[in-house]
Amino acid sequence: MIRREAGHSSEQSTHWTLISQVDHAHLAGRLAEFWGAGGMAPVEPRRELMWAIDHHDDGWQAWEKHPAVDPIHGRPRSFTEMDPEDSIGIWTGSINIATQAGPLEAYLVTGHFRALARRAVGKSDRAGLGAVSVFVVGCESRMARSLDAWQRQNPAANTCEVAEQTLAQLQFFDLLSLWFCCDPATQIEVVETPRGPDLTLRPLDDEHVRLSPWPLTVAGLDLEVPAVRIPRARYASGAELAAAPSQPVLLRWELRPEVIG
Repeated sequence: MIRREAGHSSEQSTHWTLISQVDHAHLAGRLAEFWGAGGMAPVEPRRELMWAIDHHDDGWQAWEKHPAVDPIHGRPRSFTEMDPEDSIGIWTGSINIATQAGPLEAYLVTGHFRALARRAVGKSDRAGLGAVSVFVVGCESRMARSLDAWQRQNPAANTCEVAEQTLAQLQFFDLLSLWFCCDPATQIEVVETPRGPDLTLRPLDDEHVRLSPWPLTVAGLDLEVPAVRIPRARYASGAELAAAPSQPVLLRWELRPEVIG
């Protein structure tokens, strides 16, 4: 779950906006769907990579039906505030779903969560990191098996190189989607892209963003993601959070090329 701390000025002190990780992944897939202009690397192999981008967070579905509350602050847990044990369960669920889709999909989703787990291991002040370290080792074993299975299906391909390139693309689109889904951007952002030029994102306001170079194969792209707005309060439990009054909302963005001159 993504908890947006800010929004339009009238809402900043009264509400949080909550976005499902599953919907965040679908937004990443929407961005990837038209990617490949302006010197950007194409999304290939398309079927497997698009599936991984669109579904890499499917393991969040069960947790998000009954989200937890941070016991210290009484607020809905954002994806960066999870207990390691809960994270491992969610990540493993996503990996198991990807395994049913195919070996490259399994490799990509496993590699994505291996990277997240490695970052968690670097935060030595958190409890449960021994289990995360074990998870990382298990990911590496699963990735090796998935890569071997995909190589048997594609004996003529340079599978190791392609697998690493596609993993970089999954991670890129995940981060690009988070740029939109997390707190509204107010500053120009320059991001490195896989095997392409740096991408500059310039927010004009909460809903209008200019991109340079233009990376999409369409003249413009309108994005939206469903969300829920709840009162900003101190919640004692997940049950109290579930009972809080909520309002469904749609977050929208218009992406257009940067006008030069």
